[in-house]
Amino acid sequence: MVSQPLLPVFDIGRVLIRWEPRRGLARFLADEAAIDRFMAETDFTTWHGRQDAGRSVAEAVAEASRRFPHYAHVLAGFYEQYAESLPGEVPGTRAIFEALAARGPVYGLSNFSRELFDQIAPSYPFLGAFTGLVLSADERLNKPDPRIYRALCARYGLSPERLVFIDDIEANVAAARAEGMTGIVFTDAAALAAALRAHGLAW
Repeated sequence: MVSQPLLPVFDIGRVLIRWEPRRGLARFLADEAAIDRFMAETDFTTWHGRQDAGRSVAEAVAEASRRFPHYAHVLAGFYEQYAESLPGEVPGTRAIFEALAARGPVYGLSNFSRELFDQIAPSYPFLGAFTGLVLSADERLNKPDPRIYRALCARYGLSPERLVFIDDIEANVAAARAEGMTGIVFTDAAALAAALRAHGLAW
């Protein structure tokens, strides 16, 4: 029996689209040291991650502004100018994504706020080529929670053994592997192309 080819599952941020929050914060803070202080004081990564897990931007900004009133303009402005933190495509991966989408199903699994995704998606129309896409905000679960990988499989009737999951964060890839998927830690497009071909995906 000929084995079926693996089906690719792409993360979005730092795989298909650049995610550079410091770039967005630079509009409101004087220098790199000020950005460092802001991110440490507000625990920015955890705070933003709660929006990925489904909290609304309005609620997040209001809550954090009460705790950090001296940063209220930064917290609000960051999301008002959110596109500045996503300053374009990751070089080379769109071509791989589109080539794979032209030959068969391609899925997405990303930690992303639904309202922010809907805000930026028109700037990246190629994201419409996903056969199926699971966003963490819709599930109220962030990777690497194993339940979000199971949600992808359940939603689209997929077997984890048939999936190759691509993400820039090792912990997220490790969680996918624990669910039975093949995993690739993304570094750049050339390495991704080589890894996909090594797993039998050609385009």
